Amino acid sequence: MSDHSPILQLANVTRTFPGVLALESVSLDLQAGEVHAIVGENGAGKSTLINIVCGVLQPDDGQIRLEGAAVRFFDPVAARHHGIVAVHQEADFFPTLSVAENMALPHGLPTGRFGFVDWATIYGSAARYVEEMREYIDVRRPAAHLGVAHRQMTQVASALLRGAKVVILDEPTSALTEQESKWLFEQVRTLRKNGVGIIYISHRHEEVFELSDRITVLRDGRKIWTRLRSAVDRPALIEAMVGRAVSQQGRRSLTPTPQSKPRLEVCGLTHQAGRFAEVNLDVHAGEIVGLYGLVGAGRTELAQAIFGLLKPSAGTIRVDGQVLARLGPRRAMRAGIAYVPEDRLSEGICPGLSVRANTVIAFLARLAHGSASRAGSLGNGGLRRALFGWLASRRAESNAAGEVTTRLKVRHRSLEQPIRQLSGGNQQKVVLGRWLLADPKVLILDEPTRGVDVGAKAEIHGLLRDIADQGGAILMISSELPEILAHSDRVVVLCQGRIAGKFDPRCSSPEQIATAALPVEPSSGAPAVSPRRWPWLQFFPCSEFALATAVLVLSMWLGVTSEGFFEMANLSRLLADTALWAILGLAAATVIICGGIDI
Repeated sequence: MSDHSPILQLANVTRTFPGVLALESVSLDLQAGEVHAIVGENGAGKSTLINIVCGVLQPDDGQIRLEGAAVRFFDPVAARHHGIVAVHQEADFFPTLSVAENMALPHGLPTGRFGFVDWATIYGSAARYVEEMREYIDVRRPAAHLGVAHRQMTQVASALLRGAKVVILDEPTSALTEQESKWLFEQVRTLRKNGVGIIYISHRHEEVFELSDRITVLRDGRKIWTRLRSAVDRPALIEAMVGRAVSQQGRRSLTPTPQSKPRLEVCGLTHQAGRFAEVNLDVHAGEIVGLYGLVGAGRTELAQAIFGLLKPSAGTIRVDGQVLARLGPRRAMRAGIAYVPEDRLSEGICPGLSVRANTVIAFLARLAHGSASRAGSLGNGGLRRALFGWLASRRAESNAAGEVTTRLKVRHRSLEQPIRQLSGGNQQKVVLGRWLLADPKVLILDEPTRGVDVGAKAEIHGLLRDIADQGGAILMISSELPEILAHSDRVVVLCQGRIAGKFDPRCSSPEQIATAALPVEPSSGAPAVSPRRWPWLQFFPCSEFALATAVLVLSMWLGVTSEGFFEMANLSRLLADTALWAILGLAAATVIICGGIDI
């Protein structure tokens, strides 16, 4: 760590939202070549702080100084141009653009001699950085094909392309396994050696103690203290974060006695694209089964197939002995299966809707005026039920959402607050709480504590154990091996889409489970790539060439079949009709090429 003046300083930064004091006179500094960790519970103000630093939000009061000069960023583009790069917890990409294009967009598309986009440089740079990640990712494929972990890793790789002075990493390993996390740590150490200042935000305290030079604790929008890592131990850190001692709940000592029939039974489940094959597993009532595997092992795809989001090519799924035929999400829910997805932002929540709406959205039929569960509360209002029975009751929605948010201790201003304004951990609580209304027989959780603080983790784990004790069957997918070991009654390891082993966590070591998750041949660990829908597109350097060719062919066809198409009068009318859109398109292209866009 450098002894010179800080590269970044925040002095008495304050930010308020309607009814909430998000930050109150927070001051901290960052040295060049330092990793400064910021920790705190969900809602402590960490996201607000980094959004102010990178220009997403502006402070109500206080000052920011970069390399000694006072600065004020009114948008993320200005912050980037000053050398501040943020890798947010929820990695957002343009889904229809390629991975390489998404990596290049934030810092501008390189152009050639005549002003055309240099696609070779874009794809070459992206491929080089992706290769260093030791993960197989086709940088020419649309970003929509990437899972959460790969989006996170490519976002980090994109940040490395920019030559930043300050890098902000917000929960960068929340979706990564141990192997991918090691790659990230190598990048952090390289940046530190190169004099880059790094703000590191994580709920995983082992990472904080491994990487950081100093630690700052935030609680309820206030800074509690900043200390050297060597002066802090884990109990003191947790107590400073939550304001009290938090007991670390371990797994219970007794594994439930299996019943004669499993509550969930998967037999020979196979995916047609090869994401998983011949998977056999079962989960009994009162049991938590942990599913562990590396990124690309097929964990998420397996969960989606059980819930009916993916169609398997072979195999059967049974709930309480009943085979689920023509499986889809609606049928799975009727059978008692609930699913909490890994990708909270795009699959778990509706960002524009309120906390209330997101909590009850899957069970509106049960809250309707004419539902059987509410018929008694309406007395003799038969006419009312006939007229409005298909409408959900706002009062019932509010009561149900209020009960769930109170039980899970969701931090929010009101039930009508847009859920996008909540911290990531509180959003996760809402997604989990949604399924508590269903009282499911089978609960499938994909990374249930991703981006959740230590206090909330203990609450969620306790809640899952309560659900299991009441007869629920839980399949928990997690990239955190300690979580799998501590809170599972059995552990199933998935490797390259196949079951690689089943373990008793009471008598199995982390090394045994991690070894089972590793592919026998590292080169064969690449996920199967679906064939191109139109193979002839591979002969075009980029999609624009294919589009230009299609336009040319269509024009030639119209010229042959339509008399007078190429006459000057007709072409003049076409140019006049398209002039405005051409100008707008060129203006947008200029902004994109210059790196003036931020998703």
